[in-house]
Amino acid sequence: MIKGEKIRFDVHNILYSIFKLNKNLKDPYIKKIVATHKKEDISFINNVALNSMRYSIHIDRIIKEFALKKVGDHERILFVSAITQIVFLEFREYAVINCSVEIAKKLKIYHGFVNAFLKNISRNKDRLKNTTIKFNDLPNWFKKETKSLSLLEKKKFIENFNKAPDIHLVFKNNKNLKEFDEKIFETSDSSGFLLIKKDVKEIKSFIKGNWWVQDYSSFFPINNLPIKNTSKKFLDVCAAPGGKAFQILSKKFDVVLNDKSFERIKILKSNLNRLNFNVKILNQDFTKFEDNNKYDCIIIDAPCSSIGTIRRNPEIFFKNKKPDFLALNIIQKSMLEKASLLLNKHGIILYMVCSFLKRETRDQINSFLKTRNNFKLYDFTLKNKDKENSKLIKNNVMITLPDTIYNHKIDGYFAAYLEKIR
Repeated sequence: MIKGEKIRFDVHNILYSIFKLNKNLKDPYIKKIVATHKKEDISFINNVALNSMRYSIHIDRIIKEFALKKVGDHERILFVSAITQIVFLEFREYAVINCSVEIAKKLKIYHGFVNAFLKNISRNKDRLKNTTIKFNDLPNWFKKETKSLSLLEKKKFIENFNKAPDIHLVFKNNKNLKEFDEKIFETSDSSGFLLIKKDVKEIKSFIKGNWWVQDYSSFFPINNLPIKNTSKKFLDVCAAPGGKAFQILSKKFDVVLNDKSFERIKILKSNLNRLNFNVKILNQDFTKFEDNNKYDCIIIDAPCSSIGTIRRNPEIFFKNKKPDFLALNIIQKSMLEKASLLLNKHGIILYMVCSFLKRETRDQINSFLKTRNNFKLYDFTLKNKDKENSKLIKNNVMITLPDTIYNHKIDGYFAAYLEKIR
């Protein structure tokens, strides 16, 4: 098996594992497949796999138009990968078709049909580039959960669905930002979007620990926290892999980090070592958290459906089951309740989820405030440099679909400040 064919065959196996076996790109089985390849080939695999998932809803319509017959699971996945490469990534058609035919032979799929089908796709690729999806093409559970979205919001979601988020960097300090030697669009006095396509881990200042990668949507709430006194004590209850914690540490606040997952803590520790941060780390389930201390700010980046990160994790839509909202809502509620007991008077709970679904965002906050008359929703006051992002703030909370700001693509997110008033 030649190199290009081997790589594409592994892409096929990865996609089959995701579409049919309910795995994701972080699954050990998939990581094992990826680890057998060289660095430049891994980039190819990730590119094709992620975009195949992003475009699969479009491509199902294309397959239906051109196949004129029902296709099997392996055929469909082979076509999804090949069409992604030919139509949407504009790879060399000859190489894609030839490799797909050879893969079909190994899978005992009628290769003559695969060859004819993909050549027909190639002849029509200019037209097919304009294939679009409609909101009604999305999973039923998602449509049900987003009934409260306006027609404009639904349109915006569809428009941004296939657009991979841009790389956003957060710097330890202004000096590091000013010394950065790559092209960057600055969004605040400590962050900016990387304007060039590059493996960030190869940039010298990354290795030196001058900055980290963090989506702007999760950077924004910490950057606007209404706490300036560095004597205040912080608790980050779901800290790994660390982006929000690093923001707090770079501002010289006293913070305790916690995460339920030991595996995620290992990643957190690795990141802390690179950035030269030294901090206490706990490994507890926060709903059962044991601590005699009181805190001035508790950050809850709660487990959720992660629907705001759909462009990074498109497999969310290909799971055999919808997210377990009942279980997630119980955890979110329990975390808020636990935090309320550990907070000092006039302290702030920052509740965050990478979701824009009502039951994980506004409903959770409203339910909490309804049963806690000693709390109020704190004004989401923006810093001068962030004021042009006022559209992210609605009714005193931050909420966004996968969206574009500064002409850069960010995740969907929700954040609210809850103040303990007595």
